[in-house]
Amino acid sequence: MKAVRYAGAAVCLALAAYFMAPLVMGILHIGMVYPAALLALAAAMLLRPRWFRRLPRWLRRTGGALLGAGLALLAAVLVMMAVQAGNRPGPEDCTVVVLGCQVSANGEPTVMLRDRIDAAYDYLTAHPESRCVASGGQNDNEPISEAACIRNTLAARGIDPDRILLEDRSRSTEENLRFTAEIIRQQGLNPRVAIASDNFHQLRASVWARRCGLEAESLGCASWWPLGPGYWAREAVAVVVLEVGSLLQGG
Repeated sequence: MKAVRYAGAAVCLALAAYFMAPLVMGILHIGMVYPAALLALAAAMLLRPRWFRRLPRWLRRTGGALLGAGLALLAAVLVMMAVQAGNRPGPEDCTVVVLGCQVSANGEPTVMLRDRIDAAYDYLTAHPESRCVASGGQNDNEPISEAACIRNTLAARGIDPDRILLEDRSRSTEENLRFTAEIIRQQGLNPRVAIASDNFHQLRASVWARRCGLEAESLGCASWWPLGPGYWAREAVAVVVLEVGSLLQGG
């Protein structure tokens, strides 16, 4: 029995190290920290060190119950995220919405943004009558707006620039969808949208799209495997915060 507990603790610690590995690339966010902390706590519970055994039984039981409830909520949110990521468009044409992310210093898309552009390109090629909204503003570290980078890259690959509308004011997912919805209404485009973004981002994007009067489907793309689990964990927190905030505001 002790060997099983030690093996389980070793697995937990290895997974914790995996979540924190992006630190070597200078990346740190909550989606790395809290899973690593929970896994380290699980390892401690399995190893049952002396300090842990000295804790009052009620505290250990309360902590275990809270941990279990939190993990159940996290699992439910992750399942909903995966379901929305798999909600692919049907055969009818949709308006493609490409959600921007960081542009590199030379004006080229980063790996994550290129994956989103690839997803949009595949759909636009297969649906030549569909239009596209490139959405994303410009931060202080970007030479051009994310929207311009998306349009330039799609145009360079053969997509007619006249099919691509720019939304270059947004600085968040909420603004992405809110400003895009305004363009769609102004231009009389199809309010049924196919969102080109990472799989983990699809649920939160669809929530904002629905609040803006759009019907969202997924052109999701997989994230780079060393970073993907942390992004999924971070996004799960963002979804919970979004829904809790909506409940507190009576929405």
